[in-house]
Amino acid sequence: MAGSQRTRPYHAGAAGATSVAEAEILFSAAAARQLIATLPAGAVILKAWVQVLTAFNATVSNLVTVGSGAIGAAEADDIVATVTEGTPGIYASVADTALLVPLTAATDVYVYYTPGAADATTGKARAFVEFVRLAANG
Repeated sequence: MAGSQRTRPYHAGAAGATSVAEAEILFSAAAARQLIATLPAGAVILKAWVQVLTAFNATVSNLVTVGSGAIGAAEADDIVATVTEGTPGIYASVADTALLVPLTAATDVYVYYTPGAADATTGKARAFVEFVRLAANG
């Protein structure tokens, strides 16, 4: 299994209530993306983070990011871009002020894993996105 998506709402559906969505990605999902959640238009991302549970061990490089578009390093849509994939730990989102803007359209948010070499044999991470639904989006 390449990874798994679990949306864990803490009161999703109520305007103003915070929700957290979570997805897991494994080394075997190389050059792939795993859906964390589809956020509604007008939702505001409060924060995001990645928890590396097992180090990713590709010999050249490892790249784990959270974003909504292209897979790659330093993309404009990166929500979490600075992850030390070879070291278990928790890595936070980009500057919070970049997140606190209502989404203009429904947006799929993904976690990505891209190794620099195809020889990874370990690696497991969970990505989380905390967001709030505004009254304007029900």
